[in-house]
Formats: sequence, C-alpha cells, structure tokens
Amino acid sequence: MQLNLTGQNVEITAPLRDFVSGKFAKLEHYFEHINQVYIVLKVEKVTQVADATLHINGGELHATSEAEDMYAAIDGLIDKLSRQLTKHKDKLKKH
Repeated sequence: MQLNLTGQNVEITAPLRDFVSGKFAKLEHYFEHINQVYIVLKVEKVTQVADATLHINGGELHATSEAEDMYAAIDGLIDKLSRQLTKHKDKLKKH
C-alpha cells in the first residue's frame, strides 16, 4: 500500500505522518488489496478536515471527516473507511 499524504494550510509533521501511517496500516487487516491511498489534511477556519481516497481492486472508496482536532478527524476517517471496506468485502463474497 502506497500512502500519498498532502497538507493544505497544515504542516505535515513527523508525528502526524507516523499517526496516519499507523492508522492506515490497520486498514489492511480489513482488506488486503489496497493499492494506493491519497490523503489530504486541511484546515478550514476552525475545523480540521481529513479526506482520503482509496484505490482498491474493484473500485475506489472515498471518505471525509471533520473535527476540531486533526487526530480526531483522522480517527473518524478511519472509522468511515473501515465500514466501507467491510461492506465492499461482503459484496465481493456474495458474487
């Protein structure tokens, strides 16, 4: 899995990069065939926004999460993506 991390109005520090890579490594437990991940971290006035697009075998998944803290936004993003990945995996099993 290749991670592409971008920051808009935010500096990507080493602890933030480590946190993101650790969280997205856990997503591989749900679905092994994740090819690329594009992550954009933004600051819009007072809200922190985490946005991600996953390129997987059989399609693309996209999720966005907002919070007052960047780490909380990333946690919300991981929760949304994990639900989407399990749903995608169930669809693949049915076919």
